[in-house]
Amino acid sequence: MYYVINKSPWSSLDENEAFLTTADSAVKLLPKATKSVSGWNGLEYRTTFASVKPPDASFYPSDMDKMEFNLWKDSLPEDQQKEAMGFFNVIRRRSESFLENMISHKTENSTISLHDLYVVRYSQEYHSLLSEAAALLHSAGDLTSSTSLKRLFYGKADTFLSNDYYDSDIAWMEMDSKLDVTIGSYETYEDTLFGYKATFEAFIGFRDDEATAQVKLFGDHLQVLEKNLPMDNIYKSENVTAAPIRVIQLLYNAGDVKGPQTVAFNLPNDERIVTDRGTSMVMLKNVSEAKYKLLLTPLSFPSSVISNAADNIDVKGPQTVAFNLPNDECIVTDRGTSMVMLKNVSKAKFKLILKPIADKSTIRLELQEFHSSLEEAKSDIVGLSTLKFLMDKDLLTKSLAKSMHVSFLAGCFRSVHFGLEEAHGKGPAFAV
Repeated sequence: MYYVINKSPWSSLDENEAFLTTADSAVKLLPKATKSVSGWNGLEYRTTFASVKPPDASFYPSDMDKMEFNLWKDSLPEDQQKEAMGFFNVIRRRSESFLENMISHKTENSTISLHDLYVVRYSQEYHSLLSEAAALLHSAGDLTSSTSLKRLFYGKADTFLSNDYYDSDIAWMEMDSKLDVTIGSYETYEDTLFGYKATFEAFIGFRDDEATAQVKLFGDHLQVLEKNLPMDNIYKSENVTAAPIRVIQLLYNAGDVKGPQTVAFNLPNDERIVTDRGTSMVMLKNVSEAKYKLLLTPLSFPSSVISNAADNIDVKGPQTVAFNLPNDECIVTDRGTSMVMLKNVSKAKFKLILKPIADKSTIRLELQEFHSSLEEAKSDIVGLSTLKFLMDKDLLTKSLAKSMHVSFLAGCFRSVHFGLEEAHGKGPAFAV
């Protein structure tokens, strides 16, 4: 069960140390490792588990370091450099591919190159899996009567085969359906070498129309919030696209959803779409409420650091509106009218542009493996700052001020438990 939770032999709660060893792996058979020998079925072996989770996460060759990648990348034309740093491909070695082809008796001619590294798109690397997923998505598109869902399912099916994610992500942002579906390649947390490569995930739920209507305030006021950020104007965007916010009740998730469960996400991360259309936010209301009831409240009440916590975290009172927490957290009560996902609103504002370098690069590409953790910390702090601004403007009741800080600090203590090897643990540690 613990393997299923972590989706790997490394524990996300223990600095990604291995809880399984090579001896725990199943015996595998490699029948074509050598020429056929009468009476011998082939080479038997066990999968080797590294004692610490490899930073390459199988997106890159295990023996490749950052210097080798950068030397190769810098030798490429500009368009190929962007592809090498892109979300939707892996990096492989020509020498290893040649050996694999020899073992499997393939004789295709390989392109001659001075460099061993090369790009393989997801649509090729994971062709068998993505082809099956595409067929199922096409079937789902045939079954649904919703025009919006039909467009999404067909678009994602085509994306998995073409490796072009732009149109299908636009379809996801414009989705208007009671059944809410997110599926694709999005987050880059697993790539701790560079933070370039995205993993696949899926979330399925049904939209809470009442809660969605209540949080529209924040998506409509992004430009005002941007203008009043406590930083130099040179770093502010003049035109911020409103972020659609959907609140859903989660029914099912899969893919890169291991360990600590998110309560919201702000997507896509593709800078092309962020520039053209902005982002969309999805809040998982039932997950958020469960975390608040089962984790945050028990953590806060006995804390010697937080005095009178029970008075400051109102879990039942009818005047409770919401609490902003670190690690994508926002608690919306049954009344739930005002404060939702200020951290993720902050992410929506800062996904792309650092103006002095906007023509050449992005924050993600510049910060590389440090981006995810720093983005979490930044969003936590900006979320608090944004809440204060909204209270100063009487858009939120000032009575939330004390409970906001109590909830935030308690959430930081909880999130740090995720470990300093995980962005959602490291970010709150930076914030504190």
